This record gives sequence, C-alpha cells and structure tokens, in this order.
Amino acid sequence: MTAALQTFSASCAPARRSEPESGRSRRRDAIARYAILDSAPEPHFDDIVRLAARITGAQTAAISFIDDTRQWFKARWGLDPRETPLSVSFCVHTIDIAAPLVVKNAAEDVRFADNPLVTGSPHIRFYAGVRILAADGTPIAALCVFDPEPRPQGLTPLEDLTLRTLAGQVEALLELRRLVLEREAQAAAQSRLSERLRYVAEHDDLTGLPRRDLFNRLLSRTMEDAHRDGHRAALLFVDVDHFKQINDSLGHDAGDALLCGFAQRLRNFLRHTDIAARLGGDEFGVILGGIDREEQVADVVASLNRRLHEPILHRGRLISCKASVGVAIYPDHAADPDALMKCADLALAEAKLSRGRAETFSPRLMEEFDRGAAMLSVAREGLEAGRLVAHYQPKIDLGTGVLVGFEALVRCQTTDAGTIMPDSFAQAFEDRELAVAISRQMISSVLDDIRAWVDRGLDFGHVAINTGAADFRGNAFAEMLLMEIAARGLSPGMIELEVTEGVFLGRGAQHVGRALSVLSKAGVRIALDDFGTGYASLTHLKQFRVDVLKIDRSFVSGIGTNFDDTTIVRALIGLGKSLGITTVAEGIETAAQAQFATAHGCDIGQGFHFGKAQPGASVPAMIARFGCASVAQAV
Repeated sequence: MTAALQTFSASCAPARRSEPESGRSRRRDAIARYAILDSAPEPHFDDIVRLAARITGAQTAAISFIDDTRQWFKARWGLDPRETPLSVSFCVHTIDIAAPLVVKNAAEDVRFADNPLVTGSPHIRFYAGVRILAADGTPIAALCVFDPEPRPQGLTPLEDLTLRTLAGQVEALLELRRLVLEREAQAAAQSRLSERLRYVAEHDDLTGLPRRDLFNRLLSRTMEDAHRDGHRAALLFVDVDHFKQINDSLGHDAGDALLCGFAQRLRNFLRHTDIAARLGGDEFGVILGGIDREEQVADVVASLNRRLHEPILHRGRLISCKASVGVAIYPDHAADPDALMKCADLALAEAKLSRGRAETFSPRLMEEFDRGAAMLSVAREGLEAGRLVAHYQPKIDLGTGVLVGFEALVRCQTTDAGTIMPDSFAQAFEDRELAVAISRQMISSVLDDIRAWVDRGLDFGHVAINTGAADFRGNAFAEMLLMEIAARGLSPGMIELEVTEGVFLGRGAQHVGRALSVLSKAGVRIALDDFGTGYASLTHLKQFRVDVLKIDRSFVSGIGTNFDDTTIVRALIGLGKSLGITTVAEGIETAAQAQFATAHGCDIGQGFHFGKAQPGASVPAMIARFGCASVAQAV
C-alpha cells in the first residue's frame, strides 16, 4: 500500500468543487492553533483509530487533517504513509458535510470511481468518515475507516454512533492540547517576564550595575568561595564625594553622567571575576575575590582611587570628581557578610571625614562604634528605669501665631538630671523589641500627660506621637492605641499619629493600611512625616488616608539658600493645598524660614524658632505664651 500512495500525482482532479481561499485560510489558522501538523504520534489518538477499526471491522482507520495541499494523518491503523495529496483524499469531502460520509462501494460512486486509491492498491471500496471541528466550528480533520470490501449496508447504528463519539473524543483531545499549549506558552511568557522583571529589580536603571540585594548575595557567595579555596576577599564601599553639590550646581543630568562614568570606570578597571554594584544614590560597592595577600588589595584600591579621581567629560565640560573608599577584608576583619559590610561601612565613614581617600578597616573604628553601641545600653537602662520621657515641641498656626498642638519627642533622663537626645540612642530604634518597648512607654507617658492637662482644663489642641516600623509588625497596634486612649477617657481627636516612609517599607508593612484606616475612622489624625524624602511618598497619599503632610527639615533648612530646597518646599505646600491636606514645615529655625512658609500658604510651623521641646511640666507656660486655637475635650 505504501508504494501505491507515494506515486499518486497531485494532478489527479478532485471530484469536489473548488474551495475558496478564505475557507482554506480559516482552516489553516484553526489547525495552527493546535500546533499538531507533523507532530509525533500520541497514544491517546492512536488508541482512538485502533478502537474505530476494531468496532467497525475495517482494515484501516485514520485521523486525517486537511492541510492546503495534503492530508496528514495524526494517527493511523493499517496504514504506512503519514500523508497523501489532497487530490486522492476521501476525507476532504467528509469535512464538507455535518453527517458522516459513507461510501458503500467507491467503484460505483461517480466521485471516487476513477480515484487511484480505488482503481489501484489498496482498492478502497468501503469508506466512512466523520468530520472533526475546531473549537470555533471550523472543519479541520476527519476520523475515517476504509476497507477493500464494499458494504452495501453501510454503517450499522452502533458503528455510526461509535464514529461520532470517537470523533468527539478527538475534538476533546484537541481542545485539551490547545489548552496545554496555551498554558505552556503563558508559562514561558511568564518565565521570560519574570526573568526580565528580576533583572530589572536586581539591576540599577541608570548604570546597569547590580542593586544592593543582588550584591549582598554575590558577597556571600564570594566569601564562601574564599573560605573553600583558602583565599581572601575584599569588600569596598565607594562613595562619590560632593555629589549633591554637583547635582545642585550643574544639574541632575551632570550628576547622572557622573554616576554612569563611575560605573563604567569600575567595569573597565575590574577583572571579569570582580563585582561592582550601585548600592544607593551615590554609593557603589565592589567585591574582589581570589586575593592572596592584603598588599594586593592596597594596590588595587590605590589604582582604582586614582582612576576614579580623573575628571569626567560631560557636554564638553570636565566634571571634577573624587571618591571616598572604605575597605574591609575577609577573613581578616570579619567572618560573615553582615559584619564585613559593617567594617566597610565604618571604614567608609572614616574616609569621608577628609574625602577623596581610601581607608581600610582597623580595630580602632570598631572601638568607636562600640562606644556608640554603648549608648544603646543607656537607652535600654533608661527604659527599664522609666527615664525615657516625652518632651513637647509647640506647633504654631503660621497664619495666626496661635498654638495648635504639640509633637511629643522622646528624651532620656540621666541619673544626674541631664538629658540625652534621641540622636545619641537612635540605634535603639533599629532593635525591634527595644523600639516597640520605647514606643509603648512613650504612648503611655504622653496619654497620661494629656489626661492631666484635660483635668486642669488646659487648651492644648492635639499631640502628635511618632511611630516606627516595629509598631506595625504585629496587627494589633491600632486597637492597642485606641484602648489606651479610651482607658484614660480621652478623645481620639486629641491624637495625631506620625508615620514615615520606613513604616510603609519595613517589616509588617502589610498591617499599616488596616491600622491607619482603623485609627482614622476612630478620629485619630494621620500625618505623613519627613514628606518628600522618599520615592513612595506620593503613592502613600493615594493609598492611605492622610490628614497632614510634614515637610522634612532637610528641605526647610535650605529655604532662601538652596534653590532646589526652596522650590521643593513651595511645591509641597502647593501639593498639600491642592489635596486639601494640612501642611507642616518642620525645623523652622529662622524668621526668614517662617516668613517664607507663611507667605506660601503653609498651615503650621514647628522648630527652634518657636521654641524647643520641653518637659510636660512646661506645657502650661507654652500654652500661656502662644494661646491655643482649639479646646481639648475628654470623652
């Protein structure tokens, strides 16, 4: 049978009418969706043709797909070739009709009597076929059986039902195949997208260098390799000196050019096994692996520092630049990545004291760090002894000069009646348990003071309480605060809660939205602190109910002296007014700054210009000095 089929000419005239191109195109597209032509045999399809042949008693059975110029057999029984020309195909007629095509004796059928498959081998006489439809109803194939013996009776009812049922099974298998293909395509596309997104997430947009997270993983891997091979590894933190001044004086495009120039120089200078990354705005990181001697590191750092100090050409102008470098070596200075980074950080801080030089870590730097860590102990002891107290800085209505409230600021009293400012124990807020304990003690202390003021009939407006990311790591902060307020018979409206961007980005950020919503509905005002210093601030305005924007002191301090800072303050005030949100200028230290904020419509000011933070006992005097714009009412 094989030889006969392979010698058939495509010039044999078909007995069916000519099919329009639109029909062929529609069928071609429908078949393509299944990606089935010329695919490998599949057991499920093979089982169907074998079953069809056995139930009908036919010598041959096949699933035939009708291509443009051929019929291709996805599955076949009793048949060797995989395809034949359309000119000799019975199935091409089958797909034209909804009912099964039954040819009882092809030799007596005018459509097929001259067909080479009838006049010659395999001498087809009986043929029965049922068309197979794509999901959109387009006929694309046929399930057929044929035999060299004529069958005057045609198909029995059981055989007819069997062919229709098996054709339906083929359609179901095709749909399953399409769904699998679609899911595989989606999975492949998702994988490509994920890879791209991961690359974008792990690499800096401006320089193309790895970001910090990827850098940290590569550092761990390099240290593991060094441990295994008995080598050293060096970590360098590189900071671009005076970057802000370059941005301010020459523009951000010059700053970007400087960063890109630094990145390119690092790429060109380092070995292919070394790693460079951009860790932050103007900070880069470098990992040197395979180091045998500490002197190698010194030589590399000296050469790199000279290279980084060469001016960069931007738009025909040479930009003078310098870099400070902090160096730490594994295993000489530290045995784990975090400790090594700490050592490099300390070395960088030392280098930046005089700028433009490299500093290698030494035990002296750690000793100085330890002195700072000792302040954590002071904070912890102060907490345990109840010496962490609230001082209150007045908040003034810039339009009227009247007191509208206070911000509660933490202070640590010493045993000799001195006061330790929070900058001296700021690292305490990086410790989760310690930060939460300080926050709880502050809340309790502030609410007790408020209760005392209410009992005295003082009109103090409201009190702003600062929160940290640690407060929101659990999911009960809002309920705790409201319970403490209610326990003292106070109104939630007396409280303003200040949150910073770190709260939204830290651990427990998933709880922040719910907590702020609960507090806001209860009447607690929500203030977004240090506004404008983080990239997500505008997102927070959109996502969360915010009543107050606090313009960061870093911008306020530049009013009148720094064009960018002045412009930013003006813009942030305008943003608050547009959104109907109260604006507060923090850190007002001069009359000129206060006048600028007032003239541009800022609502509230606070800072040394109005008075420093003082203990709760001084609040009555401050109220008497400024007056108060609102009356605090107990519940």
